[in-house]
Amino acid sequence: MDQRIHGSKPFVSVVMCAYNGLPYIKDAVADILAQTYTNWELVIADDGSNDGTREWLNEHCTDARIRLIFNEKNLGYVGNKNLVHQQATGDYITQLDNDDRCAHDRLEKLVNVVLQKPDIKIVASGFQRIDSNGAVYGQLVPETDIILTEKPDNGYPFWFPALMVHRSVFDTMGYFDPYFSGALGDDIYWTVRANTNYPIYCLKDALYAYRNNPNSITNDYSSLRKLIMPEVLRYLFIQRKNTGTDFLEQRDMEALNKLEEKFKADKKFMAEQYRIWAAKAVDKSDFILAKKLLKQAFECNMYSKTLINTTFYWFRKQVTAFLSGNN
Repeated sequence: MDQRIHGSKPFVSVVMCAYNGLPYIKDAVADILAQTYTNWELVIADDGSNDGTREWLNEHCTDARIRLIFNEKNLGYVGNKNLVHQQATGDYITQLDNDDRCAHDRLEKLVNVVLQKPDIKIVASGFQRIDSNGAVYGQLVPETDIILTEKPDNGYPFWFPALMVHRSVFDTMGYFDPYFSGALGDDIYWTVRANTNYPIYCLKDALYAYRNNPNSITNDYSSLRKLIMPEVLRYLFIQRKNTGTDFLEQRDMEALNKLEEKFKADKKFMAEQYRIWAAKAVDKSDFILAKKLLKQAFECNMYSKTLINTTFYWFRKQVTAFLSGNN
């Protein structure tokens, strides 16, 4: 018997990818240390931070349940995520991103599900959205605890790092595909594939908090592949629904490259992607980035009515911000 299991209590690995995480990583680590469920390890892989994160980890992460990994070279988000998952030794593995937070009874509630329903190998929960200061400004939760056997048409009601997954699922499905490096989408693609074989039990409780961090990889819009990846994923998911597989699963990289080039060559499509991300930048008051994205959108399609409307939105928000700053 695994000596880490106390009676019927499984050992849980919490994995954390760290990169220039100050000051948020302090709260993330504190949330794990405060867990009501105590049979866990926290594995943190730092991917070459240069903002003091490594020094903080060395000084403050002295709990014997915390293991630190300092990469000699930057692996990128997907590479680092795969590394830290492979280093986890728990019966179940879950994530907490270094700028996110979670409820202090998160692990206890997730573990209770698998104790009561041993056939369930993947557990999720609803989540909150918090701003850079930690204030809650929204949430996504199912109306009741539900079991999902496939991706809902309106999307999953959880944030993907919140999943707690039995290690046997990774043994069967593998880890996160490096195809998504620099583009995001690795987590939802993995989840859709895994969900084909494993039902996901999703709690209605909002146990995870995703932080809208302006400096996170999620908010970096500089990658052209990141702009088109939602459409690439939509195409792959339709493929899977119709045929049971897709280009990426088949490792048909030539077909994937052609698909990406097709989207990039569609000027109206690209204009709309730039416009969408510009609007998101305006929402976050990043007016310089929004201006750059709007310029790229106009270069693709200057006659778009929605693009003109977004440009007026950008202008109005700047005026409002200026006037508010003078009051």
